[in-house]
Parts: sequence; structure tokens; C-alpha cells
Amino acid sequence: MWWDHQNLNAPHLDRTGKRWNFRVWHGFIESRHVETVFFWDDDQEQTGMVLVTPGIHVKKLHELIKKLVAEPDRRAKYIRKIKFPLERHYSDDGGFFEN
Repeated sequence: MWWDHQNLNAPHLDRTGKRWNFRVWHGFIESRHVETVFFWDDDQEQTGMVLVTPGIHVKKLHELIKKLVAEPDRRAKYIRKIKFPLERHYSDDGGFFEN
């Protein structure tokens, strides 16, 4: 299910002024609580996802998002083509079984 509270989907600006958007999915896969952090720029030219397991506290998710915005090298590790709208393509498993 999609995490629609606690400001996890708030946009953030990086140093250059580029806006980054986020959406967090959370659920259970093989009896483990897991999250996926999806991110993209406004033009959807750079997109990616971070698979987080086992489930982490919301504070750590906020820290991860801030690091993805502030550190291009970290963000580059997770760059991956994602499909939009996210809700149609990733609602069942949060992208855990994407190739």
C-alpha cells in the first residue's frame, strides 16, 4: 500500500534547484515488512527506486530521502526506469519483483 502520510511524498529541491518527487510503498513480502522509495525529477528524465528491507522507521526513510536529494552519487546507484502511474504498476508488490 502507498504511504500517504508523514510527508514522505513531499517534493524536495536539490542544490541546483531541481525538484525531486518521492512516493513510498510499504507492505509485506514473504512475511517481512518492506518499503520501496520511488523517486523522479519533474521531467521524469531521472527516475529510480530504493528497495528497503527489512522495514525501517519513518525517520530513517526521511533521512534516506534527504540523502538521495543531496548526494547525486548515492542517487545514481538507484537510478532505474520506473513506470507511471506508479499506483497502476507497483501497487501489488512495490517493485520488488521488477527486472
